[in-house]
Amino acid sequence: MDGEVRGERASSHADLVRMRLDGDVAGLCRATRSEVLDVRLSATEFLGGSTDSAAAVETLLGCLRHGPRWQAAMALGKLRERRAVPGLLAMLAESTRDHRLQLDEPAIDALVAIGGPEAVRGLVELCDQLPTARRYWQARVLDALAALRAPEAVTPLLAALWGYLPGRADRVVRTLGAIGDPRATSALLVLAHQPAPDGHLRRAAVTALHALPVIDWPPAHLWPPAETLLHAPQRDPDPETARLATALLARTEDGRNHLWDVLRRASSSPHDPACPPHAVAAVCARVAEEPDVFAVPDPDEYHALLRHHLRESKAPTVRRTAAQALSAYAAAAASDALLEALADTHISDTVADLAARLPDPPLQDLLGLLTGAGRTVAQRRGAARALGATGHPVAASAVLSVLADAAAPTAVRTAVIDALGALRLLEAAAPLAALAEDEERPGTVRARAVRALGLIGAPETLPVVLACARSPHEAVRARAVVALGAFPVAEAMEALGEFVANGAAPHGTAPATGPPPPRPSTDTTPAEPHDTAPDLARAALRALTRIGAPALPVLVALADGVDGLGENLGDLLVAALAARPEAEATAVLARIAAAPHPPWAARHVAVGAGQLSRSRPAQEAAALALTERGTPDCLTPLVSLLGPDAWSGAQEAAVRALLAIGTDEAHEHVLAYCRSAQHFYTWRIEAVNAIAEARGIRLGP
Repeated sequence: MDGEVRGERASSHADLVRMRLDGDVAGLCRATRSEVLDVRLSATEFLGGSTDSAAAVETLLGCLRHGPRWQAAMALGKLRERRAVPGLLAMLAESTRDHRLQLDEPAIDALVAIGGPEAVRGLVELCDQLPTARRYWQARVLDALAALRAPEAVTPLLAALWGYLPGRADRVVRTLGAIGDPRATSALLVLAHQPAPDGHLRRAAVTALHALPVIDWPPAHLWPPAETLLHAPQRDPDPETARLATALLARTEDGRNHLWDVLRRASSSPHDPACPPHAVAAVCARVAEEPDVFAVPDPDEYHALLRHHLRESKAPTVRRTAAQALSAYAAAAASDALLEALADTHISDTVADLAARLPDPPLQDLLGLLTGAGRTVAQRRGAARALGATGHPVAASAVLSVLADAAAPTAVRTAVIDALGALRLLEAAAPLAALAEDEERPGTVRARAVRALGLIGAPETLPVVLACARSPHEAVRARAVVALGAFPVAEAMEALGEFVANGAAPHGTAPATGPPPPRPSTDTTPAEPHDTAPDLARAALRALTRIGAPALPVLVALADGVDGLGENLGDLLVAALAARPEAEATAVLARIAAAPHPPWAARHVAVGAGQLSRSRPAQEAAALALTERGTPDCLTPLVSLLGPDAWSGAQEAAVRALLAIGTDEAHEHVLAYCRSAQHFYTWRIEAVNAIAEARGIRLGP
């Protein structure tokens, strides 16, 4: 009797919460017939958390016919109740006839969750309707068959496929690929071989073939061989299709022979339409990725082919991938060709990095290219980059000598500066500092010198970096702010704090209300134009984040004026605080999250032609950061996010974080929030279920 009375009183979410915590299945079953719509819907969802309750299943099966059908389908899917399959299939068929019902989504999701032969058979029987059905319904059924990986679907899907050709078959093809049954291989090969009007179908077919298990390759397609059918997609105008077809061909010896033949034909007939540049590049890239697969007893011919394309190809992409392939395939034997290719301006940087990664980098040859007479600028630049990338100190003196050469071209000097930074040479700090503060030098040279000083991090160069942060040259200023992140000392961190505080907020936002961070003893206030200040402020915040724990006091001081920083800077500041595990950072995040939103936060700002986007203040970013922490010391700020004035988007995350804390106190706060809710989203139901389960309260026997 008591259960019946409580069932009749189920007119609010608080009643449902009480029933769930009491394990009252009968009451929830009766609540599915409540006069209050939202209670009826939520009670049905709650029953999806039952355990072996015949009463709950019978109620849900009834609701599937006449009741909250959407919620009943989802609940039965969670229960994986096989008896629901006929009703779900009937729902799906009904939704097909009357699209206004919109029941196909929950029915499909539930069928996928339940699975089993009956669900698969029911979906397979729908395949003959696919070519004439509405597109969104087709998509749902095909996605369900793909998720179930049902081999029973292969034959009817192949039969249905021809009804889709030529324009709408790509989703069927993707489904066949997801199922991964080798019986589909022949059809997929034929589709890959045939040209498609827009290219999508061929790419889908090759992608599906690529998804098939490698153990089923090569396919049992007697004639023409699979490799022959893949020749056309390998030279398809779409580079991705060519890449995938190349990967398939690389699986067999015959296929690899064809790929080498592509390189041969392209070397003798550069304009042969059967060997377009992107197809040649795809072959070289595959050799670079899997050199062992292409290994042969006598590779000299193949080395020569790759050298030819590296030297002679008109397409920079081919030359670049040929260099990568030669480096991976020939290893030390590639050294001479790579050194020669350093003169190629378009690919010099790539070649330099490859030369540096050789098993035995040609240091002396690189030094000769850098310092020898008659070398081109590209060769010297590439050699400097390669020497820096090797990380080998033997290069130090030669690289320093070029730095001191005032007659060296600017491009060479900047490459040398970058190399010294990459080598982290302390002995380079003094000459680099002299360059950085020499206002007679080009701004690009000074900017690269400042960047190198940041990589080296010699303490004695800090005054130079601070001075460069006040430079009128924009590039020098920007590099100096980034470089300050390598100096975890008070003077550098305070200067970075001022850059953040002086960063202009977006037009129309409120100015910073809190005090700026303490100023250093020397005046380091940057004197940059208004329009570059936000960029410098963002760079300064990232630099403070890199410094880590020593920068926390500066970040805390900046948090007092977070509203005045504007949306982007505020989010970066919150991210910097969120990266710190200290209790002080947690307290500051809580303070930001609980603060009232600034007046500008509710406005909409334009982000593109005809598009509007709501700005997101730092309070919301801080709230999300707190929910990701989910530690007991976050309990109070997390609870504050559940109040009526809190940002609604953070409430779900706050609830999940409180559940992760898992204490009785945290659970009680979640329950109080759920009892007062005006509407029960699925995640609120899941929260109540989680607490009930943690207390050992089952919804059923």
